[in-house]
Amino acid sequence: MMRRNLLMVVAGMAVSFSVLGCSNNIETENALLKTENGELRTQYKEATSALQAADDDLSRTRGDLRNEQDRSEALQTALDTRPETINVFENIAGVDVELRDKNLALTVASDLLFNSGSATLKNSAKGTLSNVASALNSTYPNQSIVIMGYTDTDKITKSKFKSNWHLAFDRAWSVRDFLVSKGVNKERIAIESWGPTKPLATKAASRRVDIVVVDD
Repeated sequence: MMRRNLLMVVAGMAVSFSVLGCSNNIETENALLKTENGELRTQYKEATSALQAADDDLSRTRGDLRNEQDRSEALQTALDTRPETINVFENIAGVDVELRDKNLALTVASDLLFNSGSATLKNSAKGTLSNVASALNSTYPNQSIVIMGYTDTDKITKSKFKSNWHLAFDRAWSVRDFLVSKGVNKERIAIESWGPTKPLATKAASRRVDIVVVDD
């Protein structure tokens, strides 16, 4: 009888320990699940924030694109509605015309104006510049003018000029002198040398002189 009672006590203790062990396991699992849930929530918040930031960047990019398209359309409209610009300048052979903001830019290829490595105007270029001078005097007699010289990116090796900057400046100055000789007021002309800093798609296109009529 005493042995049976002892066995029952031992069995009861075993059951208690088993229940206690199960309870500890459940608590541990619950703690792990809570930790994992917290980590998942943090990851979700971070992913949501990153997605929102990406959406904001996309919205800004789309807005910038729309603004640039609107600006381009406005400039084109301004050019299309200025018949004096188209009629007076765009009919001059060798001259490309565009609006830069509100300024009118006339681009003449340096290869049309000068021989390689030279800042002396070709005789064949003087007709083109004479037409430009005439149009400037008749259409924009009082506005400021900036003449900008550009070169390609090849370094000068065989020339009297120390650098592309010097060559670009002297070419712009030669154009300035010719325009002045044709009646353009020298007091409203400024000279800028950009050298090789703004190359275009080809070397030939990079070598150019811009005559910019400033919208004062």
